[in-house]
Amino acid sequence: MSDKPKDDKAEDKAVDKAVDPELEDTDESAESDPDAESKEEEKKPGLKDKLAAHKVMVFSVLFLVIIAGTVAGLYFTGKFTAKKPHEISLALPDAAVFHEIPKVTVDLKPSPKHPRPFIRLVMQVELQGETAKTAFIEREAKILDGMQTHLRTLTVPELQDTDGTQRLRTDLLMVINNVIRPERAITVYYKEIMIR
Repeated sequence: MSDKPKDDKAEDKAVDKAVDPELEDTDESAESDPDAESKEEEKKPGLKDKLAAHKVMVFSVLFLVIIAGTVAGLYFTGKFTAKKPHEISLALPDAAVFHEIPKVTVDLKPSPKHPRPFIRLVMQVELQGETAKTAFIEREAKILDGMQTHLRTLTVPELQDTDGTQRLRTDLLMVINNVIRPERAITVYYKEIMIR
């Protein structure tokens, strides 16, 4: 029995050699080297080899994207640019100047307890420099008109306490600053307030 299988193999080889001469070389090398078949299987790339190659490629592309994103982020935040000292020029305010406001006497808004009230104010304004004083003097008529218009909207109870006079000071300062803009008044000082 052992002779038959060997003879069958020999016959198959002879038939194969006659049909394809290239098979002759591969068959002889296969018989002579039993590790040749395992080497051929190793040479053929398998699924694991393909996945490993793709993993390497995916991770290398991901690494490059992360590096590019980091570099772009640093560039746009200014980390790569040379820092230059900033030069800021500030104009220091001029020395404060005072100006007398002419006496203002105005009728206030009537109320049931005060049918014919009026207010008399003597004030001084503190201005930011000579240019502000010049602007105030040039527009004094407009400033006085704005002050009188505002005073006519007030009632006696609104002006009787300290909060009322402070609110009036803030309102008059706002009127002055709106008229002399871009120049600036610092504050208004009362010399005399009389309400009847």
